[in-house]
Amino acid sequence: MKPADPLYDPASFEDLFEHAPCGYAVLNLDGEIVQANAAFRELARLDGGKVIGASFRNLLGAAGALFFDTHLLPTLLLSGRRKEIALDLRTSQGRVPVLVNFTVQYAAGEPAAIRAVLLDAAERRLFERNLLRSRKEAEQLAEVILHSSDAIITSHVDGRIRNWNNGASEMFGYSSGEATGGLLAELILPADQRESLAKAMREVERGREYAGEIVACRKDGSQFEASIKLTPHMEAPGTFVASSAVLRDISLQKRAERALLQNEKLASVGRLASSIAHEINNPLASVTNLLYILDLQVPTPELKALVTTAQEELARVSQITTHTLRFHRQSSSPADLNVTKLFESVVGLYRARLRNSNVVAKIGDRAATELRCHEGELRQIVLNIVGNALDAMKNGGVLHLRCRDSKHRGTGEAGVRIVIADSGTGMDKATLARIFEPFFSTKGIGGTGLGLWVTQDLVQKNKGRMAVRSSNRHIPRGTVFSLFFPFR
Repeated sequence: MKPADPLYDPASFEDLFEHAPCGYAVLNLDGEIVQANAAFRELARLDGGKVIGASFRNLLGAAGALFFDTHLLPTLLLSGRRKEIALDLRTSQGRVPVLVNFTVQYAAGEPAAIRAVLLDAAERRLFERNLLRSRKEAEQLAEVILHSSDAIITSHVDGRIRNWNNGASEMFGYSSGEATGGLLAELILPADQRESLAKAMREVERGREYAGEIVACRKDGSQFEASIKLTPHMEAPGTFVASSAVLRDISLQKRAERALLQNEKLASVGRLASSIAHEINNPLASVTNLLYILDLQVPTPELKALVTTAQEELARVSQITTHTLRFHRQSSSPADLNVTKLFESVVGLYRARLRNSNVVAKIGDRAATELRCHEGELRQIVLNIVGNALDAMKNGGVLHLRCRDSKHRGTGEAGVRIVIADSGTGMDKATLARIFEPFFSTKGIGGTGLGLWVTQDLVQKNKGRMAVRSSNRHIPRGTVFSLFFPFR
């Protein structure tokens, strides 16, 4: 091509050199600047009259000049090129970080000059510092996630687990090695709960977060209540690439909430019961007076006995209302009570129900067994248990009531053992575990769920202990309440 071609005009190359976007300098072998462009002069903070003949080594400061002489120049002359050497230029306005690429220019096979291309490294160093800081922050965050007590799990688009932290291992019982690659739903949920998670994941795949509560399942099969939050990870343009799940065991929180709800219910029932008991007292007083008048006028011993029985039961009703008004106080002073006679009076009270249900009541050990207690409260205990026993024997059966002197097996303390047993339908383990919970009932709308809860409270107030055995198998079948009250 012709040398006169304007694309190869030497003036064009000089213009390109002068206005290049990076600093460009030519040095002799002594390190003096022979030629430099505008970008170099700007980096070195030198004007055109001072740059030519200036020592490049002096621009590096004492330490930089020593490095140039002892390390950089010898290896450069041997290899002919050094790339991206990080140096600092000492200027009138302070240090300027640069990256320098050196190339040896040869003449007749001998080194003649050194070409230096300089790039401003300030932005790059800032980027590197920011990158390093971001990396440290990411490492700290990863450490927090790894040791979090919450289960933090990331999954691929197909639902297979990618990361599984220590919290997840402690919560579910699987190690990271066991969990990685497995399906999230199969590892954390029982079979009947997995469809609900699948629906939630379909929302997550559309880029929406999901938060809710689940019944989770551990490796050993035990279940617990947990909160779960699912977060999608999206890439442009709206492509779903992964998801993360954060789970927290909320079993204790839920138990506390249920206990608070039970306390609120009990407080409401207590207020209602106190109000009803207060209103009952007025008509009770009138009926008591009428029975007293009737007792003075009955003509025969048989009728007088019936009136006396009515007065005794009315007195018991009055005692119950007083106990309701003062639920956590003793309603009267303790007195000696013949437990066998208490059994006989309870059986007499339930005589009609026993006959109609074809239930035979057997009172064991008719010897007088004395116990110092609050009679009305012990009577309420026996009545509640016997009433439940009759409910369990609607098609007939046998009711056993026994009392005897005994010693507590754990403490050796002397007292009276009361046993009330029935041959009714019995209870399974799940029901037996909940019979003392307030408001728990197996009687449907006809039961309040408070009878045995009150019974347990009365037993404890009288320093007693109560144990229950039950079986709903065909043979043997029934329930046994064993109560121990210490002598006082």
